[in-house]
Amino acid sequence: MSNRDFDVIVIGGGPAGSATAISLASEGKEVLLVEKGSRNRYKPCGGVLPLVAPEMVEDIVGESIPDDVRVDPAELGLYYVPPSGRDNSGRVKNYSIHNIDRAQFDQWLRDLAENAGAIVKHDSRCIDIAKTDNYKIVIDSSEEKTTARADFIVGADGVRSSVRQKLFPEKATPMMIVEQEHWEPTGDFEDCFYGFFRGNISISYAYLIPKADSLIIGLGAVPHQEPNVAQLLIRLRAWLEKEFSFVPKQLLKKEAWSIPFGYFVPGEGNVLLVGDAAGLCNPLSGEGIRLAVESAEAASSAILAADGQKNPIVDYARDIRGLSEMIKELNEFVRTVDDNGREKFVRDELSRGG
Repeated sequence: MSNRDFDVIVIGGGPAGSATAISLASEGKEVLLVEKGSRNRYKPCGGVLPLVAPEMVEDIVGESIPDDVRVDPAELGLYYVPPSGRDNSGRVKNYSIHNIDRAQFDQWLRDLAENAGAIVKHDSRCIDIAKTDNYKIVIDSSEEKTTARADFIVGADGVRSSVRQKLFPEKATPMMIVEQEHWEPTGDFEDCFYGFFRGNISISYAYLIPKADSLIIGLGAVPHQEPNVAQLLIRLRAWLEKEFSFVPKQLLKKEAWSIPFGYFVPGEGNVLLVGDAAGLCNPLSGEGIRLAVESAEAASSAILAADGQKNPIVDYARDIRGLSEMIKELNEFVRTVDDNGREKFVRDELSRGG
């Protein structure tokens, strides 16, 4: 075994990083989880999980999502609105979505990682990575700068991954800008996650989510496009006023962030990328949490199977191929579909499961 402080260092304490740390620490690996945010840090996000995600999370981390992580209404239907509007819209049959508080969800996972035996460092940032006989990282925390060495690095630090930028600068992944607004609830909406498909609002996705005492509306847009994301949100609000009697009375909060809008980057050698850092995000819905946890499971399995004897990236890329191919196909669909295609997509989705 090489001279190192940990078996694995995981950079980034979101769902992908925490799930990786939980899986590896539970198998006896010495794991350091480095998280730049403080405990319970706020994370801009729609905060929803698809139907299968809670069971998947439980299978991987060994615990059910606790009630205090859920937000009222705890269960949402899925409601699709095509370009032609509300008259041809409706609920997707036999489908539900779970409404969560993202900050509470992330901290719950980091606490599980700590309980599993991982060392979790909040308020800490990886500022340098060097490759020698293993990997040496420099950590800048609120107290001091320290170094740590490990045989494996897992980059779980988001779409602007510092791990990817430092070790694979040529493998930048395209991004989409997401902007969302929290409004005082008005309008004729059910307890559903609303997906709006209309090309002059977003080539990708626009959405509405009832969340506690507010309505969240948002959309994804390509950077530097015209009209820009703020102008597209104005269009979305106007469409909601017309179709659903939405009245923008009081804006409670506004926020923006980036998500991947490109291709899968698995990493290289003993450095694996997971979640957004690997480019794993559904461009048709913005869904990333389920993909983050799935990639974490695959990365953990590859590292455990390597056991210092082989390169884990081969197993990881193979195990995640189905997921990466799905993302590739959805990206191609989003970039090429027109409103006739969006209309057909919604019509087909609403006719399924009956």
